[in-house]
Amino acid sequence: MKNRIPVIIVSGFLGSGKTTFLRYLLRESNKKFGLIINEFGDVGIDGDLIKSCNKCDESEEDCVVELNNGCLCCTVQDDFVPSIKSLLEYNPNIESIIIETSGLALPIPLIQALKWPDIRTSIYLDIVVGIVNGESMINGSPINDLNQITNQYNEINKIDHNASIDELFEEQLEVSDIVLVSRSDILSDSQFELIKKSLRGKLNSSTPILKSHNGRIDLNYLFDIDFKKETYQAYLTEDHEHNHVALVSDAIKLNYFLEKNQFEKVMKEILDELNILRIKGRIWIPNKSLPLQIQIVGKKINTWFEEAPDKCWKPIDSAGLELVIISFDEKSIKTFKRKIKEKFNVLS
Repeated sequence: MKNRIPVIIVSGFLGSGKTTFLRYLLRESNKKFGLIINEFGDVGIDGDLIKSCNKCDESEEDCVVELNNGCLCCTVQDDFVPSIKSLLEYNPNIESIIIETSGLALPIPLIQALKWPDIRTSIYLDIVVGIVNGESMINGSPINDLNQITNQYNEINKIDHNASIDELFEEQLEVSDIVLVSRSDILSDSQFELIKKSLRGKLNSSTPILKSHNGRIDLNYLFDIDFKKETYQAYLTEDHEHNHVALVSDAIKLNYFLEKNQFEKVMKEILDELNILRIKGRIWIPNKSLPLQIQIVGKKINTWFEEAPDKCWKPIDSAGLELVIISFDEKSIKTFKRKIKEKFNVLS
């Protein structure tokens, strides 16, 4: 009988550093992984960044599965379970499966989904990695601009089932076997100790809290050190309400571009007028060999040049942009799309 494949769940709030950590893990580990990347929207920006680091053979195109519904537990039977089965069927040599949850996902329903009869004889949950943004945690929040985002969220009354942002953050922590504090390079020792003290009240007493810069950690904590990795076990059998933060997303593609500094200036002006939750995408700039990658959480803008997959959308004449926008309601997204077209002098 074939041995069951271990599963690693990587959870964390928007902008915590999940994708950065995964890129480090994939580059530095000698293991062959299958990956399930859960995003919002039809454009898999984070998935593309991760695929570039995975060690799958060229023939193993199915070793990375992107699910763009934003909530794995809402589509267990239709999407999640078939994705696990597909990874195992088409990639018999994978040694572990990594599941990266979306930034506003509650992990407990996902943990419980791994016990579905169709897959539980083939896989087992090995470890849950929780990641927090050290920069924002200095101020005691999981994300920058938390008050603005929470106010916007609370104003949306049409959500049928939801969890508060505080509930979400606490649940992501309480099921974690290990917690990584990203952006640790900007923290003093005293600031890190204060963050650890703040987190410790939400964690199992034995859960390690580690510094992480650019995703780097001692990978022995994942693969070699025999510490107790069973924090999540208490949640496998207990009843749990299926509540989560409800979001909407959309994408915009324009054959128009701005240089890096111009884009950041224009985007800052737009974001100052709105409370968009998350933006990610690319800009193709003429005479640049690589596209400009865009990652925005709240009003914090991060950009860098990096290669994009050959099969992704590209603008005419290598000049244009593609953005995914995530918010709590469609009105905010429509307003953003209108404002960005106005700023870029795009009439259609």
